[in-house]
Amino acid sequence: AFYCLLKVHTSMTAMALVEKLIREYRVAVIPGNTFGLNDGCYLRVAYGALEKDTAIAGMGRLVDGLTALLEP
Repeated sequence: AFYCLLKVHTSMTAMALVEKLIREYRVAVIPGNTFGLNDGCYLRVAYGALEKDTAIAGMGRLVDGLTALLEP
């Protein structure tokens, strides 16, 4: 598989988090509730169709976005 599911510890909905990541950090992920994960905030990250450098840059933006958005 070329994807992973992340459980994010936040009170934000998955869709709200996805929208912020797209708008503010230019990284697209899919909310886990699309796949039936409704208990908590899950994100599906797909990377299989990306070139290595693109995947590395995207993961960096994802980490930066989650770090900033989830700070207390």
